[in-house]
Amino acid sequence: MKLLKQVVYVLSLLLVIALVWVGFSSYLQSQSVEINPNASNYTKPISTTFDIDEIEGVTVRIEESFPISPQEFFLLTEETN
Repeated sequence: MKLLKQVVYVLSLLLVIALVWVGFSSYLQSQSVEINPNASNYTKPISTTFDIDEIEGVTVRIEESFPISPQEFFLLTEETN
């Protein structure tokens, strides 16, 4: 009789585990994520080389628009430390 109780307990525990497993796997399958077919356009690099003229243009805009140049700013922060 004691052995029968243990077997029933083990089988019921196995049934509960199987139900949880089936429920969890069906939940994961229902949570599908659709990937945008144009996603590769967002992950590839814009250009493999840098345009020197564009970099110089950015440098000029930085020097014209910032009240303090980045070099001076780094010098100021080094003095305060």
